Amino acid sequence: MKRDSSPGKVFCTPLKGRQRFLRLFGESSKQHGLASGYVTLKSQESVGLHNTKNKEEALIILEGQAQVLYGKRSRIKVKKNCFVYIPPKTDHDLKNTGKSILKYVYITSS
Repeated sequence: MKRDSSPGKVFCTPLKGRQRFLRLFGESSKQHGLASGYVTLKSQESVGLHNTKNKEEALIILEGQAQVLYGKRSRIKVKKNCFVYIPPKTDHDLKNTGKSILKYVYITSS
């Protein structure tokens, strides 16, 4: 499949392979208003605590189960086919709590 990520063009990116992280769109040199990536985590692996500052973030869980940690001590369990919303200025982490691979897509606003 050919990928053309120029502004205003429609494109398709296959979600396959064994990479841990695949940026789908929204490179720093080409702002489109959104950024997105496909993430694969092994059992007990986490993304690491981070904060998207003034950006909102959405997570779409495709496979597996995880725990989303946010704020000082809050957490929720999520699994396949869940949509998670992270408000701006929220410290958060995502940890694979299952025995199999966790796959998800994130989308952030600009």
